Amino acid sequence: MSAVIETVSIEDVYPLVDEFGNDLARRDYTLKENQAYVQELARSMRSKGIPDEMVTLVRDGGIYRIKAGNSRIMAMKELGTKTFPAIVEDESTLQAVIETVVRTNTKKKYEAVEESRFVRQLAMFGTDEYVAEVSGLTVEKAAKVRRAAKVVEDAADDMSLMRLIAIGEFADDPEAVKALTNCSEREYQTVAKRFEARRKKESAATDLAAELAARGIAVVDDAQGMAMVCNLNKIAQLPEDLPDGCVAMRHSIPGFFMILAPAPEEEPPAPEQVEEDSARAEAEAMAELYAEGTGNRRAWLAEQLAAQSLLPNLSRLVAESDNRHAPLVKTFLEATGTKRLNVGHSEIVLLFENMNDAPGCGILDGTGKPRPKACERYIALMDAMEADGYEPDEDEQAIYQKATDCMEATK
Repeated sequence: MSAVIETVSIEDVYPLVDEFGNDLARRDYTLKENQAYVQELARSMRSKGIPDEMVTLVRDGGIYRIKAGNSRIMAMKELGTKTFPAIVEDESTLQAVIETVVRTNTKKKYEAVEESRFVRQLAMFGTDEYVAEVSGLTVEKAAKVRRAAKVVEDAADDMSLMRLIAIGEFADDPEAVKALTNCSEREYQTVAKRFEARRKKESAATDLAAELAARGIAVVDDAQGMAMVCNLNKIAQLPEDLPDGCVAMRHSIPGFFMILAPAPEEEPPAPEQVEEDSARAEAEAMAELYAEGTGNRRAWLAEQLAAQSLLPNLSRLVAESDNRHAPLVKTFLEATGTKRLNVGHSEIVLLFENMNDAPGCGILDGTGKPRPKACERYIALMDAMEADGYEPDEDEQAIYQKATDCMEATK
């Protein structure tokens, strides 16, 4: 490939396009960030009217196509530059141009959507290994980008590279693909975390079913006439001295199994006993999930307090609490006429532990009946934490919905 330095007319210079007339390897200059970049370049070039680093062009008959330097061309047009020196190549493939763009994404990083587009264009010319070598991605991530582009089609044009990688991770899950495609760019990470947690839970349930089967406990869809022995979501929770003939049945709460044993023929479980067993199993499962969620919430709150994050909604709950101040503090406030005190970290922690149900019983009692006060506190706490930036997982969302349903039922 030969190249020479020529002085060219800016009116003869055009963007590189594909066979359909679509721009290739070019920034989106409708974006404010790129417009600002062009303005910055123009200011830096004002004294000479041309850039210090020459533009690279490709000869295309009587005109020139831009291989590298779209923003510099735009800046020169802003300045009214008529001619400029450029490196002119006699020929260059689309593949070579896109390679240049991706490899040299350093001076002014491309916007997330632009970077995604260039990497997808690279994929048209080679394998995942080739895309990985040029872009710096791992082969696995390059493959995920390819899979994602296939399932979301034109929607990929508005997605960042990282979002496409997330979609590629779930390319075989239509529900996840739909959710990740329809959410906003700033929401996709939260959505991806939710589906990743679900996938882990489903995988754990599959492994648990296999472990139960290995111990002679078949997983069945119906266990009529059998009595519940226990409820579990980990093999370590399985009792040692189970009677013969036990089976497992998936619980309505994902990831949990009820272990049931044959009831004596002369004493089959009454329908009400079956209902009680089911309610008790739900209560045990909900308590287990509630405890796991408590750990997540505590960890998040500890991080926020350590980072000195503003927590306006949790602070508001503290300020509105009727029993916020100890008697001696109230005496001081009344004596001095002080209207309010700033909310302290210890007060937020105390409020959290009280509203989060420190004993760990959750929103249901041992028989599966709702605890109205606990439901009310959980709803208020989760609303405040979400407003302050907490992202509840699917289990916490399910408990929240259960608490909401219980409160609606008591009205």
